[in-house]
Amino acid sequence: MKKIKTIFKRDWEGNRKVINEYIDGLNPEVLLDAVATEKLDGTNVRVTVRNGIAVRLEKRKNPSKEQKKQGIEEPWYVDADINNPADKWLFDALQHTDLTNIPDGEWSGEAVGPNIQGNPLNLEYNRIVFFTLGQAPVFDNVPVTFNELKEWLPRQQSKYGKNSKIEGIVWHCKNGEMYKIKTKDFEWRQ
Repeated sequence: MKKIKTIFKRDWEGNRKVINEYIDGLNPEVLLDAVATEKLDGTNVRVTVRNGIAVRLEKRKNPSKEQKKQGIEEPWYVDADINNPADKWLFDALQHTDLTNIPDGEWSGEAVGPNIQGNPLNLEYNRIVFFTLGQAPVFDNVPVTFNELKEWLPRQQSKYGKNSKIEGIVWHCKNGEMYKIKTKDFEWRQ
């Protein structure tokens, strides 16, 4: 799994929020041709599907501080454990997700719902949204400049949740790269 890069550099010495400078190597023009989807606030998971049945559920694992010191920067997936209380709601989300038309394969998504991350989307039941299958809502005409995004993001209502704001935007570029920005990246500036 490759970590999705935030489009702007951060003030690592100060408040860790974004600054008005694109990350190295990012030409903002690629974002204008990309598909912009809603970044859903939940728990990242991966489901292996065979014949419409989930045969494996994994959750994202971030490197520890010690692993980061050793140069391990990218997250990976580990098996969710049905007997682990911490994974209970991930299995509940999977149980409430229709896999009938999901092709065989490994599919990344976001587990969301009332028992996951405080339910910022105000959903009625837990489920998994497969962003690798294009299930995340698309936003058109998303700005890409610092000042425009700082103003635009906090005004956006979720297209997936009920009476909730968006967490952010993920751009899916034609070359396969993905970039993101979160509303909270700007909060200190408002």
